Amino acid sequence: MMKNLINTVLGSDAKLTDEMLANISLQGAKGASAAYLTATLESATPEVRRMFSEFLTQSIMSHESLTNLAIKKGWYKPYQSPDEQITQAYQQASWAFSQGMQAQ
Repeated sequence: MMKNLINTVLGSDAKLTDEMLANISLQGAKGASAAYLTATLESATPEVRRMFSEFLTQSIMSHESLTNLAIKKGWYKPYQSPDEQITQAYQQASWAFSQGMQAQ
């Protein structure tokens, strides 16, 4: 459903897959965790520090859940050899580039 909503917003030419959405979500959770960590470390009062620390914990748990889902679905393969990971990343980048060229 989310994929259909995003495809509708971005236009019918945008073909987002579940794997792409999972990767986008993982990057978002990673960014949120980094921001909450920084906010926790920079907080001036213990109360604010505790609040940001709790948000950080929730963000890390969210990232862990998304990572586990991606591994279960086969979208993320952390145990592949580095050569296989690079090959897969290259193939995905080539596909994304070709899609971008077709859209123009």
